[in-house]
Amino acid sequence: MYVYINKGSKMDKTIDGIYVKTLGKDTDQAIVFIHGFPYDHTLWDDVIDEFKDDYYCISYDIRGFGKSEINTAQFTMQSYVQDLENIILGLKLNKPILCGFSMGGYITLRANEREKYKALILANTATNSDDDKAKLKRSTAISDIDTKGLEPFVDGFLSAAFSEDFIKKEPLKIKNIKENIMSFNPLGIKAALLAMMSRTDTAKSLEETDIPVLLISGEDDKIIPKETMELMASTIKDSTFVSLSECGHMSMLENPDGFKSAIRSFLIGL
Repeated sequence: MYVYINKGSKMDKTIDGIYVKTLGKDTDQAIVFIHGFPYDHTLWDDVIDEFKDDYYCISYDIRGFGKSEINTAQFTMQSYVQDLENIILGLKLNKPILCGFSMGGYITLRANEREKYKALILANTATNSDDDKAKLKRSTAISDIDTKGLEPFVDGFLSAAFSEDFIKKEPLKIKNIKENIMSFNPLGIKAALLAMMSRTDTAKSLEETDIPVLLISGEDDKIIPKETMELMASTIKDSTFVSLSECGHMSMLENPDGFKSAIRSFLIGL
């Protein structure tokens, strides 16, 4: 089912229960921005504002987050990719560029196994599947959300996702992000944890891809170290690796100028 709400140059849509926002001209090269866990499409607002005049920019809420529906509590990377492919089909996009951050990168990497896109932008993400330690950590997080509520989990996650300097300098931004996450259905967050636990390794398909790939990391990323992404870049035929200074996992928020500059340089070279 497709529902369209026209708001001037911006178009809000619901495609198979997924909230989608588009900005720019649909005749321009399309870029699909896929947010990370446990955020929503607003994570990309500043980045999209930079590129909407030159590119057709699409962002959306991954199922279970933001304004998107929850039709089941059992999500997989495969089901997330199916939602992405439904959006691409619904908008009639021809070889879009995929830009995925963290869990959005996992979705991007899985999608890359199924279809050939114009290019990939991978921010603060990795190809490996969860090891036993990581699976147990996610399992504990699900149990803790059930017994203690969502807030302690969100507090712990944000303290790891952002650098200490950013947390000290931008307490209001952290507060607003936390309030936004707290408004989500905990079922969607727990389902995403299960999806990440069950995801497969995508290293081989990334090594075999022949499309351009930009990898963006943060110097102080405590969730996915820059060395992990640097090693990924070394295995890709056509890769560009950028490590941003003075930021942790949330690179597009902590070093927005550097993040947008890296994307701009990459896009010019396509």
